Amino acid sequence: MLMRIRAPRWLAASALAAIVPLSAMHFETRASSPRSAARTVWDSVYTVSQAATGEAAYAKTCARCHGAALSGGDESPPLTGSGFLGNWNGLPLSDLQTRIRTTMPTDSVGIYDRQLITDVMAFLLKANGFPAGSVDLPKDIEPLKEITIQSSKP
Repeated sequence: MLMRIRAPRWLAASALAAIVPLSAMHFETRASSPRSAARTVWDSVYTVSQAATGEAAYAKTCARCHGAALSGGDESPPLTGSGFLGNWNGLPLSDLQTRIRTTMPTDSVGIYDRQLITDVMAFLLKANGFPAGSVDLPKDIEPLKEITIQSSKP
């Protein structure tokens, strides 16, 4: 026969009273700890010359499906305006680079190198009205994870 030992109610209440302040203190520490400032496409993350290089690359490699005006086609989505921003708002630029690299062009997936893709992305940012800056958009995926597409200015 098993015997259950019951702790006095005051002991349970004391334990709970001790835990609550500790968890609140832990939350305050996490909430107030410094975090790296998030960057968005509004933070001038590409250069005008990179966007020009991307525009030339777009005309040669992307316009046949997405259109010269970036308006999309039968099976290709638009790359400007609400059609584009509705799909990508809140996502990092790394996701866009990965999508292009792993799905484009549909008849020869994976033939574009990261630099060409990144230059085209700079052109897309310009075409969507995001400001240019003094430093090229990086081609490496890790820094692109830190830049979020945001449809409206913060």
